[in-house]
Amino acid sequence: MIHEKSLKTNLKSTLEYRVRGIAIKLHKDSKVYSPSVATLLIAENLRNVEGAEVLDLGTGSGFLAILAAKLGAKKVVATDISSRALRVARKNASLNNVEEKIEFRFGNLYQPVEDECFDLIICNPPMTPSRMPVPRFTWGGRDGRVVLDKVIEGAPRHLKKNGRLIVSVVSLVGIGESVKLMEKMGLRPEVLDYCIYPFGKTLIRLIDHLKTLPNADYVFDGSGRPCWRLVVFEAIKS
Repeated sequence: MIHEKSLKTNLKSTLEYRVRGIAIKLHKDSKVYSPSVATLLIAENLRNVEGAEVLDLGTGSGFLAILAAKLGAKKVVATDISSRALRVARKNASLNNVEEKIEFRFGNLYQPVEDECFDLIICNPPMTPSRMPVPRFTWGGRDGRVVLDKVIEGAPRHLKKNGRLIVSVVSLVGIGESVKLMEKMGLRPEVLDYCIYPFGKTLIRLIDHLKTLPNADYVFDGSGRPCWRLVVFEAIKS
C-alpha cells in the first residue's frame, strides 16, 4: 500500500510517499512529472531489485530510481530528456540520501546508455493519445504509442540475458498490440498488476479522438463514467 502526505521543509513544500514501508520524499515542481497512478502501481510491483543494475527511463521526479536505490540496487542509471526534471530528480535523490547510488544522465530514452546492459529496465512512458501536444511528460503522440514502442523495441539491446523490462501500458494505446510487440522483440510478457481508473478532464476532452483510434479500449463504470485500464507488465529477455 502507498500512502501520500504533504510535508513542509525549510526549502519548500514536499510530498512523502510510503511504498511497502519505505519512505520517499519529493520536492514539488509543477513542470516535472510527479508519480502518477501508473508510477505507483509499478512501485508496488518492483521486486528482486537487490544487487541488480537498474535503468530508469524518463525518470521525471526520480521516484522509481530512488525506490530502486532504497531497495538495494547495485547500480541505478536514470535518464530524462528534460534538464529541469534531472535537476529536480538530483535534489530528490539528495533529499532521500541516495544521491551517491544514482547516476542521472540527460538524453532521450536509451541514448545516454548506448552500449550498456542492465538486469532491470523500468519505465512509465507518456501515453496520452492526442493530435495536439498535451504537456510533454504525458503526451504519447497521435496514437499514444510514440514513446512506448521505442521503450519496448530498445529493451532487448539493453537487457542482459534473463533481464526484465517492467513497463506500464494503458488500454487507450492498445494492450494487445503491446503484448504482440514485446513477443516480436523476443520478450516474454507477464501481467504483474492492473487497475481501472476513470477519465480525467483531459481524456474527457479527447474522447472524440479516442473513438478514431482502432486500438483504444475503455469501459464504463456503474455511473456511466468512461474508465481506462492500466496494466503493469514484466517482460523477460530469453
